[in-house]
Amino acid sequence: MKAVLFDLGNVLIPYNHQRSLMAVATLCAADSALIRALYEEVGVALGLGQLDAEDFYRTVIERTAAPTVAMADFAAAFCAGIGRDEAALAYAVELQERSQVTVGVISNTNAMHVAWLDDHVLELSALDLVMMSNEVKLLKPDPEIFQLALELLGVAAVDALFIDDAAANVAAAQEIGMAGWVHEDWLTTRRRIEEWLVQ
Repeated sequence: MKAVLFDLGNVLIPYNHQRSLMAVATLCAADSALIRALYEEVGVALGLGQLDAEDFYRTVIERTAAPTVAMADFAAAFCAGIGRDEAALAYAVELQERSQVTVGVISNTNAMHVAWLDDHVLELSALDLVMMSNEVKLLKPDPEIFQLALELLGVAAVDALFIDDAAANVAAAQEIGMAGWVHEDWLTTRRRIEEWLVQ
């Protein structure tokens, strides 16, 4: 059995972080620099699940003095930078359907984005593993998140491939014995996956 593990943002789905922050700034009638600073202040805690969606919402509302903004509207704004890549998602599902291939996702994310993904990226439910950092309390490039993924899938590191758009995350996977490369475009990534699968 071989495992192909993907990052989510800017690999299987498009993600524009600045668009999300700008949407929150516009909704709260706040300076974009303030919203960026607030996110930098709490981003790691969000990613580790130490701060939940409502805590983040309350923090931003209190610091921007925008008490009339509803939680649902805030969540929609914070998810404004997430989209779908139909071809990439279809390919991941097609890989999952092959014999002797297991497919998973390892994503640094947060509860608000996970809720959006649950509603808009149903393909994830077809994969053998969907590991969200806020749920497992680990963030890439911590090697423990890769070790946990391998353990859950029952696959050795030498039989696993990890693809991410961040070089540091790929390097961390490689350090524990996984194959991996930095995603730049799907033409290249798809070709390299197919080559790796027949090695």
